[in-house]
Amino acid sequence: MEREKKRIKLAQALAVLVAIVGLYFVVLLASSVARDLFELRSAKRDTVQWTLSQVEIEFLDLYAGLTSAIRESQSGETDLISVRKDFDIFYSRIAIVSEAQLFTDAQIKDDFRTAIGEIQGFLDRTVTFIDGSDAQLLANLPQITSDAEALRGSVRSLFVTGLTFFAAESDELRSRLSNTILQLSGAAGIVLVLLGVLTLYSRAANQQLRSQSEALVSANARMQTILSTSLDGVIVSDVQGRVVDFNEAAEKIFGYKAEDAKGQLIANLVVPPELRDAHQKGMERMHRTGQKKLVGQGHIQINACRADGSIFPVELALQSAESDDGEIVIAFMRDISERVQAEEELRTARDQALAGEKAKADFLAVMSHEIRTPLNGLLGNLTLLGDTQMSGEQEQYRGNMEISGRLLMKHVNDVLDIARFESGKMPIRLTKFHLGELMQEILDGQSSRAENNQTAMAWNWIGAPVSWIRSDRNHIEQILLNLVGNAIKFTRGGRVDIEVEAHGDMVDFRVIDTGVGIAEEDQDRIFVDFESNGGGSGTGLGLGIAKRLTTLLKGDIGVESTLGEGSVFWVSIPLEVVAEPTLRPEKDAVAAPSRGLHILLAEDNEMNAFVAQKMLENEGHKVEIVEDGLLAIEAVTQTKYDVVLMDINMPRMDGLTATQRIRADIPEAKSLPILAFSANVLPEDKDRFMSNGMDGFIGKPILIEELRSALEAVTSGELRLQHQPEQPPSARNEARDLLGDNYDKFLARFMDEAQELVAWIIAGDTPASDVQHRCHKLVSTAAMFGATELKNALRVAETSAKRGESNMHLKDVIKAWEEARETLS
Repeated sequence: MEREKKRIKLAQALAVLVAIVGLYFVVLLASSVARDLFELRSAKRDTVQWTLSQVEIEFLDLYAGLTSAIRESQSGETDLISVRKDFDIFYSRIAIVSEAQLFTDAQIKDDFRTAIGEIQGFLDRTVTFIDGSDAQLLANLPQITSDAEALRGSVRSLFVTGLTFFAAESDELRSRLSNTILQLSGAAGIVLVLLGVLTLYSRAANQQLRSQSEALVSANARMQTILSTSLDGVIVSDVQGRVVDFNEAAEKIFGYKAEDAKGQLIANLVVPPELRDAHQKGMERMHRTGQKKLVGQGHIQINACRADGSIFPVELALQSAESDDGEIVIAFMRDISERVQAEEELRTARDQALAGEKAKADFLAVMSHEIRTPLNGLLGNLTLLGDTQMSGEQEQYRGNMEISGRLLMKHVNDVLDIARFESGKMPIRLTKFHLGELMQEILDGQSSRAENNQTAMAWNWIGAPVSWIRSDRNHIEQILLNLVGNAIKFTRGGRVDIEVEAHGDMVDFRVIDTGVGIAEEDQDRIFVDFESNGGGSGTGLGLGIAKRLTTLLKGDIGVESTLGEGSVFWVSIPLEVVAEPTLRPEKDAVAAPSRGLHILLAEDNEMNAFVAQKMLENEGHKVEIVEDGLLAIEAVTQTKYDVVLMDINMPRMDGLTATQRIRADIPEAKSLPILAFSANVLPEDKDRFMSNGMDGFIGKPILIEELRSALEAVTSGELRLQHQPEQPPSARNEARDLLGDNYDKFLARFMDEAQELVAWIIAGDTPASDVQHRCHKLVSTAAMFGATELKNALRVAETSAKRGESNMHLKDVIKAWEEARETLS
């Protein structure tokens, strides 16, 4: 018994010992199992996989942003902020993979380490442009995009190698856990404990799975809600193009029910019939090459088709994703019919407005020419009549007719001035001039009109006078002439005084008359076009133009008047007092020319030709008349003339074309002065005449002073200065005033472009279309910088290329550039 008890005790002790040892091993194995399970359950593996997948996703975002920026740079609106943001995100992600402790073990893999190095090399090369200026980044976008395209394999290798490595680690962990479980199964007690632990673990895992399932259902419900309430049509299709999902917005947009649309080919539902072949070819190309041309490329505008067959514009964006059933393509479509219609209406309104402005400009140009042409005959004949013997009564009639003709001409000029204001073509030309001399000229010019009304005139300074100022002399003169002329018109047997007062950076002009005055209710509308004083006559344009010119000069204008007592019109204009020029400008010569000239007159209007011929012959010149541009070319070829007066609008060949042909085809006539003789008197018309090879301008109706001045310039040789390659100092100064601090930069750019053109000409491959385009591109710039000979050579070469003639004139371009380069450098 005692021995049995001992044996039991021994067995118990042994059992206890075994239990203790078993418990010890159970604890060890349980802790090992618990440790392995904890590692499996930790977010470390999820973090690794998520991080690696984000590397590829963020790289694709960066690549998509780069390609989008290149495409947008063509329209001038590039989103560089998004490019920099995508780059910084990708840069940070690679830094995590390179430096985080979590990825240290993976660095032993050659593919992983090589991929990291290639990606880091791309980032190091690109970060300089990303952190640089917008211009630098824009210039290097194509290279960065090309490098990113070449990097796709490295990014993919990093993702695949990393996942493979960590998958192997997971397999090793699972193997170790399996061995531990096998060891636990060797002991019944340990198995029971293990089962209990596994039961508890399974319950916990089950609960987690249930929670995850509920979260997934909730997420799916939210996604379905978003899709059903979206204003954009969302159509999901498989890679074969069959509809998988069709949201409510798509039903409203396209007119199909979702149940009817599902399973159908998307091409048969929304693609217009004429585009279905192209769509099918695109699907076949995608299956064959895997290339998704539009997927992930942002929004594009295309036409779509509704169930009723109507075609309408949509904004489309495509994305692809992986699902349990394979790859799917998601199309986001927005009906933009109203927006496109609004844009079309806006374009139509703009085109109509532009057409209206052009029609008005064309009408005014035609009317100016058509009115001035008969006026030229009328006033010219009156001028010739004044040189004949007439009785006093006849002289009075002639004078009255001339006054009426001049008044009609003033009205025509007023209307043209208004048109120039409305078209924005009334520039400010700043010059230095003596203010006192201007005032005296105005007084002298208007005194005869005042005497006819028995009205005295005078002007004087109020306060300290100023002499030389810088402003637009012509505009100030026209303002004052309109105000003084208005005062004289409504003042009879009284006085008109002009007061000038300078204070600070302003000058005030006051035109004071003792005329009929203006009622208070009329003063607010006196500066409105086509309004005039109640009892007066005239077009009512003079004061309106004065107000426009004053506003253009950033000044103010107003009136104070009492009916029956007179008026005070005041103008306040900014001024810049300057020093007296070293060389005082000479007045235009109006005396008869020092010698008779041999003149060719190209004019198709018989009356105008007769008047001009008589005026010129009375001045001592010899005149020959031709009726069109072709005859003018023939005459210049056969006879040497001192000057040509060239009408612009003529039958068979106009004056501009004739001038260009003379300059291009008749070497001995390249320096022949050619003066435009036209009723088109707007500054832009004159500029056009000059840019086409003419040297000066004489307007219609002919003014004897203007005619004498132009011909005296021919006699003195002043017009021939335009054919010298040197830049006139005044033109260079105007270019500097216009360009300011940018003058040197733009001059350098012009010289580079001109040198490039010459190099291209010397190379020899010069098709006519390219000659015309390249020469035209530099004509205006050459004129701006005063390279007149180069401008003329470019114009001749351009015209010759336009007519399909040989490139014989290109050598003149090379020669003119060599001369101009010496002057400009």
